[in-house]
Amino acid sequence: MGTPTIKTTGNGTINAIMRVWVDSTPTRFAMVLADDGHSRLAVRISPHLTADGRDCFQVGDKVKYTVLTGPAGEFPRVQDLAKSTGDTTTL
Repeated sequence: MGTPTIKTTGNGTINAIMRVWVDSTPTRFAMVLADDGHSRLAVRISPHLTADGRDCFQVGDKVKYTVLTGPAGEFPRVQDLAKSTGDTTTL
């Protein structure tokens, strides 16, 4: 029987947004500094736009995320990046 996937949630702040090329396709990543100060995460983001055409995620945004940790030797994956309401006591 395999090791179960563990889900943990966290809060952080976007401190950079970078565009990288993956197989000749531009992809954007948000660099998130976790509130606990121990980790920095690169999270792939899609080009979500507001009604007036601006990007939804900006540098300085407070965000919450979910980290999936699988079997030993597998890199953790981050998913469910969302803007935080500022209340870090509930997720």
